[in-house]
Amino acid sequence: MRDRGHDVVEIIRERIERGEWKPRRRIPSQNELAVELNVSRQVIARATADLRQRGYLWTLPHKGSYARPPEDWRRTSE
Repeated sequence: MRDRGHDVVEIIRERIERGEWKPRRRIPSQNELAVELNVSRQVIARATADLRQRGYLWTLPHKGSYARPPEDWRRTSE
């Protein structure tokens, strides 16, 4: 069985890489993503933390998470 958290990381990463979520723009809230992807908010929180570490997102407390531009991404081998 696949790890749902890994799937969520990949979904969010792909949306950023495809430009569905533009650099420097706020992405949907953790609650919105949890409902859309049918996972817990904790899964979303772990996925966004992973993507912050990899340079795909930054988060402003009480404001939300934002997509970072491609030059900030730290790609890892899958």
